[in-house]
Amino acid sequence: MKKILFTIVLTLFCGVSMMSQEWEFKIDGSPSPDAIRNFADAIELSDGGFVMNAPESFYFEQDLIYGRFPTPHPALVKCNSDGVGIVDKTYFRPSYCSVSIPQLHEDENGDLYVLMTYSPDHEYFGDNYFKNFDNPPTSSILGLYKLDDMLNIEKSYEHYFPIDTSENRGEYLWETMPNESSGNIYLFTSIIDDGDIVGAFFKNVTLHSAHQPEHDSLFLFRMNFNGEILQMKSYECPDGGGGYMMYRGHCMIKTDSHYILYRMHNWNTNQSNNGEAVFFDKDLNYVASRRLLQPGFSVHDQSLAPMLNLSVAKGNGNISYLASQAPNRNNVGNYQYQDCRLYEFDNDLSNSDDLLPINKYIVRGTSSTEDYQSSNNGVIVREDNTIVFVYNMNIGDYQGDSWIVIEHLDNNFDTISTMYYTTNDDNLCYEANSVISTKDGGLLLVGRIYNTMNAEIENVFATKFPASAFVSIEEAHAHNLKVAVAYPNPGGDVLNIRTGLRNATLQVYDMQGRIIHQQIITDEVTSVDASNWQRGTYIWELGTESGNGILESGKWVK
Repeated sequence: MKKILFTIVLTLFCGVSMMSQEWEFKIDGSPSPDAIRNFADAIELSDGGFVMNAPESFYFEQDLIYGRFPTPHPALVKCNSDGVGIVDKTYFRPSYCSVSIPQLHEDENGDLYVLMTYSPDHEYFGDNYFKNFDNPPTSSILGLYKLDDMLNIEKSYEHYFPIDTSENRGEYLWETMPNESSGNIYLFTSIIDDGDIVGAFFKNVTLHSAHQPEHDSLFLFRMNFNGEILQMKSYECPDGGGGYMMYRGHCMIKTDSHYILYRMHNWNTNQSNNGEAVFFDKDLNYVASRRLLQPGFSVHDQSLAPMLNLSVAKGNGNISYLASQAPNRNNVGNYQYQDCRLYEFDNDLSNSDDLLPINKYIVRGTSSTEDYQSSNNGVIVREDNTIVFVYNMNIGDYQGDSWIVIEHLDNNFDTISTMYYTTNDDNLCYEANSVISTKDGGLLLVGRIYNTMNAEIENVFATKFPASAFVSIEEAHAHNLKVAVAYPNPGGDVLNIRTGLRNATLQVYDMQGRIIHQQIITDEVTSVDASNWQRGTYIWELGTESGNGILESGKWVK
């Protein structure tokens, strides 16, 4: 069984060095009582090192009514190919902050560049409040910065965009989210095309009320690595005050003829949808849009099931793969229970006039777990057109067991293998924000680690898995990966076993070593009736059909 399972996986990661290393790099996620960090995304450098997008936010005291809200600043963290930290750099700018996540790119010479935005800092309890300066800014900045090996800025190319700097103090949103509610620009995605950077940002108006008539604007641009804007087009949005929430991270792809932006809801009408794909030609002109609907919901429930945390990867031809999140179909309207979904879309405009055709899709999650899609990137396509789908399972309120799921699929969406990354520390919960392929055929996960005792960020992490981690079950275990998990743990009358394995034998033992349950695993999730079991601790094992080996095991507490 092990041979069959992992022969395919080995093919998935073919042509790589088995000497590549696994490591985990961590920094403090709460460096002080007034600051938090995150690893939102990453890039692998030509020298084998990695740079992580690591926004740093600072809290300032507010009144007892509105509490505290963080002010974000762009920051980057670099480690070498062995996971050893090199430099941690925050790009603080007087009177400015940044609500965007930096965008990282290497040019053809291997030089590192970062796109960043700055907007006036409206946190009036902080020393950096823009009105505290003699000449407070009236514009936001889109900047391209060339970085040296220590992430210092060697060259800067900045473009200024006038914005509305008025304030609307007294309203709840203003007092709790002053920089999110102000006029600003929000850079949300960028890609490389023909040696240039193609990106998109929102220019947001100031939020004056919950139902304001003002409109945000969507900007698409093409910029070379000398910081020159070669093309730019703007499009008015139907509403204002934060449309950037509809976009995040890896949400744009290029085809031979188009750039395609994927987002939740609809950007050029007030119609509420699950999502939308917006097509632009190579001159950044709007071409068409197609609605995205999530199957499995009634007409009424469609409006309650928007596509959240979208990320997209291009497949062969007109195919794209989109990872998203939606409420569980058995709990529509209850956003506590979320599922993760993967779609294959047909982007040939001639095949549709309204809805973008869905070739196939899968749903991962249950009505009893809170499962969250990686917020910046949850899907990658390998060179052989197989797919890696990454999501977070059983996150909930950061209590109890949870896992980052790494699922490998063929292009028919049949499961090749499913791995679970977690920790043996019951007080920690891992959550992935992004996954990237590495040049040696492995994977890099970045995200944050929560303390389950207080639901606060303990650390942020980057974990590098070599290709060898996916070659055998023994190698998976050696790299802290599991091939099966049990939940909820602790649980009640039902024990669930989740695994990508098939035809394995499940056995459950009490603490006296007696077998109290046995069955064959045939589905992704196997639910075992534990209502008649006594409270206490049990041992579960997945073994081979022959009974000659244990594939996975663990403890479960009723």
